[in-house]
Amino acid sequence: MRVSEVMVRDPVTFHPDTPVNEIAKTMRERSIASVVLVKEGKPVGVVTERDLVHRVLAEGKDPSKMRAWDICSKPVVAVSIYCDVDDAVDTMNDYKIRRLVVVDPDDKVTGILTTDDLGFRLRNMSEELAMKYMALNSRRGK
Repeated sequence: MRVSEVMVRDPVTFHPDTPVNEIAKTMRERSIASVVLVKEGKPVGVVTERDLVHRVLAEGKDPSKMRAWDICSKPVVAVSIYCDVDDAVDTMNDYKIRRLVVVDPDDKVTGILTTDDLGFRLRNMSEELAMKYMALNSRRGK
């Protein structure tokens, strides 16, 4: 299975100079846990809820006076849209991260893959397999 089958397409992106409070507001409004920072369509950083808590709130800093670049996680760990999910999971494990930016052949952001996305997909696959198994057994008269 390819990353493109599981990822969230067109993730929310911002320029690195965006004020942190604007990013936090968007994350709340859209119920998302991260955004990708881009320059000319290419990923340069990721801002997560954890970044907001650890690098802004816990430090007592004013989010309206800070820029996304000041608090983002970098460098960006990205995989190709053609990457196998198994390889993407290995990359997440290697870097001890819960999200990967997905890029096209020109290194432009096209999606994001999170551990939540993987768990949701695995759950759906398990349910589909269970339904197929039950249907097969009912046809056999079991």
